[in-house]
Amino acid sequence: MYHKKKILFITLICAIFFVNTYIVSFHNSPASSENRYEPAESISLLLLGGIRGIVVDLLWARAIARFEERKYYELLTVNNLIAKLQPNFPAVWIFQAWNMAYNIAHEWDSPQNKWKWIDSGLAFARKGAEKNVHSGDLFFELGYMHLHLFDQRYFKFAAYNRKQLLQTRGVDNFEASLYWLRKSLLNNPKRHNPLAIERTVCHALGNASLCAENEGNTEEALRYAGLALDEWKEYHKRHPEDTAVDANEFINAFEKKKAYLPNMKEQHW
Repeated sequence: MYHKKKILFITLICAIFFVNTYIVSFHNSPASSENRYEPAESISLLLLGGIRGIVVDLLWARAIARFEERKYYELLTVNNLIAKLQPNFPAVWIFQAWNMAYNIAHEWDSPQNKWKWIDSGLAFARKGAEKNVHSGDLFFELGYMHLHLFDQRYFKFAAYNRKQLLQTRGVDNFEASLYWLRKSLLNNPKRHNPLAIERTVCHALGNASLCAENEGNTEEALRYAGLALDEWKEYHKRHPEDTAVDANEFINAFEKKKAYLPNMKEQHW
């Protein structure tokens, strides 16, 4: 028994040394390295035996500490290591996606550099979704990020981000948001209220209409306004007792919008 404990202790020390060495090497690497957020393939060595759970606990403790210290780049590496060790744990994919798309992107001034990290965060979340095919919570985060990160009311370069997503990924952020939000509802999210997600779908359609209108695409604005109107009507029918939002107010607003948008289209022509 003594020898077994001794071997376990030595293995744990080696694991801690490996993690520390890897993180330090990352921390000292050039800031311009394009691959710095990719985990080392050799992490598979840590998958052996019961030491895996102990190492994951250590990494989570370090991740929390680095987040509180605002050491986001070091947190990047720690989260990637956890994702390698716990690929079927949605929380780490959500945590890392937000770290890249919000925390690290915020550290940069240029829209190009901001977009690089937003795109990386979204890609990381999509990768997590591939490994967690029934995670309603991860799907919700993807849907919300595709809506929130491209909202011009909150982000100075939201229009630039939307354009980049269309050009580099061939993806419309609103369509992506709606896809993931609806997929979330089909997979029983545990951390998010389904009614709140349904309302988010309604808001996504409304925001899409407003964005299309601002971009001068009246026909698309009219289409989304009709979809938003139908969605709010269905929501009110399903949840007439819901007091969290005044559905009738939105129904009236989109009825008016459907009435005046055709006139704008005629004036444009």
